[in-house]
Amino acid sequence: MAVILFDIDGTLIDSTTQMTEAIHLAMDDMPHLVKPSQESVQSSYGLAGSAFWRQAIPDASEEDIRSIRKKRHHHLEQTIAGQEILFDGIRDLLEELTKRGHIVSTASNCGVHYLNLVLDSQSIRSYFTSPKCLESVNGKQKADILAAQREEFGDVAYVMVGDRSSDVEAARIENMPVAICRFGFGTEEEWKTADYQLDTPADLLKYV
Repeated sequence: MAVILFDIDGTLIDSTTQMTEAIHLAMDDMPHLVKPSQESVQSSYGLAGSAFWRQAIPDASEEDIRSIRKKRHHHLEQTIAGQEILFDGIRDLLEELTKRGHIVSTASNCGVHYLNLVLDSQSIRSYFTSPKCLESVNGKQKADILAAQREEFGDVAYVMVGDRSSDVEAARIENMPVAICRFGFGTEEEWKTADYQLDTPADLLKYV
């Protein structure tokens, strides 16, 4: 039995289109700001907290960001509603991992609202045990989530599954093996730093 910790964006789902639309809607009353492209939003995934917003909307003030974040919650619920945003094969992977007796959880730099929205809108909450994100553990970096998961589940085998260098770095800090999703948002250079490379979700089954 192993504890499998999943990043969310670029690993379980691709919400780039829905997230970009929600941010644009949240900025409709902010003509002084340039709305970010989908590419800019996607490249910002994996960054924690305000770092995401500084990269996606570099000209926004702290006050602007607070307003956008607050309004985005509502709009994101609308843009994701009824949409299948899971990568192909993820639902089958989660089913098989739990069938084999593994514990499946999350380790994402997102907030609690987003975590819950993804789990519930995609009907995958039942697969996850004690899902955690950076906000839920009051952390500053992704490794804090992994540490909280280790504290909860104890001295067992772990695998971190992500798509960016931030996932690899967190796993290295907590001395966990890491599998990286080549179908996610990372680059060849980031893929090379992982222990395992996954071309499809099912490839993870070779290593756990």
